[in-house]
Amino acid sequence: MSTQREDLGSHRESQGLLGTLVRVHILQMLFISVITALGVYTAALVVEKVMIRTALEKEAEHYWQARSGDPDFPAPNTANLTGYLATPAHQDPGAAAFSSAALGYQRWQQGDQDTLIHVSEDTNARLTLVFDEQSVRKLSFYFGVVPLSLALVVIYASAWLAYRYSARFLSPVTSLASTMRHFNLYTQKFEDLRLDAYTQPNQTQEVRTLAGALKTFTARLAQQIVREREFTRDISHEFRTPLAVVLGSLEVIEQAPNDAARQQRAVARMRSTCEDMLSTMETLLLLAREDAEPGAGELANQEWLTRLVEQIATTHNSDGHVNIGVSVHNPIAVEAPRQALAIVVGNLLRNACNYTPSGDVTVSMHSDRIVIADSGPGMNNETLTRMQEPFERNADNQAGHGLGLDIVKRVCERFGWSLEWHSQPGEGTQISVVLPAPEPT
Repeated sequence: MSTQREDLGSHRESQGLLGTLVRVHILQMLFISVITALGVYTAALVVEKVMIRTALEKEAEHYWQARSGDPDFPAPNTANLTGYLATPAHQDPGAAAFSSAALGYQRWQQGDQDTLIHVSEDTNARLTLVFDEQSVRKLSFYFGVVPLSLALVVIYASAWLAYRYSARFLSPVTSLASTMRHFNLYTQKFEDLRLDAYTQPNQTQEVRTLAGALKTFTARLAQQIVREREFTRDISHEFRTPLAVVLGSLEVIEQAPNDAARQQRAVARMRSTCEDMLSTMETLLLLAREDAEPGAGELANQEWLTRLVEQIATTHNSDGHVNIGVSVHNPIAVEAPRQALAIVVGNLLRNACNYTPSGDVTVSMHSDRIVIADSGPGMNNETLTRMQEPFERNADNQAGHGLGLDIVKRVCERFGWSLEWHSQPGEGTQISVVLPAPEPT
């Protein structure tokens, strides 16, 4: 199957630009050759049927006019034309050979020779003009066929040079097409295309333009593939907490079938959690689209933050190993989907709960930021610096920053937010999510 595909690819390549160029040049040469041959044949017919015939007719007319004034006027006798006169009183030697020829212009077979003759009569005299066609054929060959042959050679040479130049001009294009055709999106990286070689100054403008467009396209395609992979990974990460809340609420309903109040609280918790899941889905889809608009601004307030903390506490602090404190000094106008901020704060809060063995975790909301602080082990300067690099992951499980922090950084970069870090070993960690001031309306 692979060999058949390669053969098919080779066949298609032969039918490409270079193959088309070869066929065009072959057809051009055939056309020129046919036209030239027809031109030579037409010229020969014109010489024989028109020029020579007209010349012999005019020569005979001139002779009869001259003889009318001088009965002894000699018959024409030149290097290419011989006249034979036959009268009742005299007959030129050789005239008898044409005695049976009809009047007018004709081709006459005399032995092995094929000649052109013109026969005319006037007052008991018969004039036969014999044209030496061999001499004319030699002249036609040297002054007709040879120059035309040389012209054909020049035309063929020019066409060959034009083909070579065209093939050289199209070679980068066919090479680029072959590169794209043999590229496997699933097993190769876009860097393997090596499109930079086609954008060098030594390439033609068309090749550089095409390669540049392909580079832009593949770069955007690579970014889209990365976003799709991140979306799949983010979905699996972000939905763990709300799904755990839903499962926990279902367990409450199952364990207390007769407690209507607990069931209502569990259903309300599931409803709000499912709403958050839908909002999270929309936010992650927004991150996966390159040209998506951020959407209208929303307000992050006490109720929003309290509900978020309750979800995190249910799944990551069910044993109460930390005390989670919430304080709201001022609500925040978020110039983005509010669930995007929930993704950021939720991941930072999960990290704080996971990697604080015991102690306190606080979440405070101010007019321009949300601060998450814990009393955990903290980080040294080296680890703290590395954590602030874009999309960096810490291999140290004690630090507890992995996929969640990667999502946090991407969301912050998407909406123009920034992170401020403060940490010391043994003194805990504080991370502030700083939001820019909303633009005045």
